[in-house]
Formats: sequence, C-alpha cells, structure tokens
Amino acid sequence: MSWFKRKQKGIQTPTEEKKDIPKGLWYKSPTGKVVDADELEKNFYVSPEDDYHVRVGSNEYFEILFDENKYKELDKNLASKDPLNFVDTKSYPNRLKEAQSKTGLVDAVRTAVGISFGEDLVVACMDIAFIGETMGSVVGEKIARAADYSLNKKILFLIISKIGGPSMM
Repeated sequence: MSWFKRKQKGIQTPTEEKKDIPKGLWYKSPTGKVVDADELEKNFYVSPEDDYHVRVGSNEYFEILFDENKYKELDKNLASKDPLNFVDTKSYPNRLKEAQSKTGLVDAVRTAVGISFGEDLVVACMDIAFIGETMGSVVGEKIARAADYSLNKKILFLIISKIGGPSMM
C-alpha cells in the first residue's frame, strides 16, 4: 500500500491549508468520557457512556418537550428594567445587556405554548445561562402570564426551575 507510506518525514501541510474541527462535534463529560454531540442530543442530553446529565438550556428543553419543535414563545420581548438603580460591581442595565448579548436570551426564563405528545402544553423554563437564573421582576411576570394563559385556555402547565452555584453541587 504505497499510498500509506510517507515520502518525507514530518507534516508538510502549510498552516493556511490546515482544517479546523468545528466546535460542538463532541462533548466531554466531567468523568472524561467523550460523546458525539448528535448522540448526546438523541439521548436527551444524558451521556450514554456514564449517565452524566448535561446542563441544558430552555432551547434544548423546548426541543425535547414540543412535538417536532413546534411552539410559540410567549412574551418573547418582555425584558427587565432597573427601577431601583441597582449597582454592585456593574450597573444592572450593563449586566443585563452583557447577559443578553452573551446568551441571546432576553431574561432568565422563557415561556412557550405548543403540542407535546399530541396535547397542548404551556412551559415556563428557567435558563441558568442568563446571570445564573437571577430572578428579577420579569421572571415572575412571565411565569404569572404563562400560568394565566394556561388557566384561561385550560392547558397543562409545566415549570422547569433550576438552580446553580457551588452550594447546590
């Protein structure tokens, strides 16, 4: 098999011709197991190698829960304000803008209505990627509106509430 034998020692590929592997093809669990990202998604974000439950956001929950990923997001653009002029190491409006640009989310909870296993379902899902799920006024407002929507339409209501931080691990 001459095609397998190298004629010169060392790698001869110029840097500009080298190919980068796209991010997100594999996931490495804390136990060191490497899983194909598509396989992980098919297994509902539980590593088949070690049963590690991968932290997922609201988008992944909506993909899992709603049939054919068909849902309508409720109160999509409802965003927090800063009536108290809160400041710690950063001003709250700056912290919100930073979190919004980093995550693509408007706030720490997303609400949606759709079909799940053939039944109507309203979901309110917290998203830890947004300032560690900091619960501002918009979180409570969106959950209350989703609950009202559910009651008025007589639809099942599911809240996915998560918490982060070292004290919970």
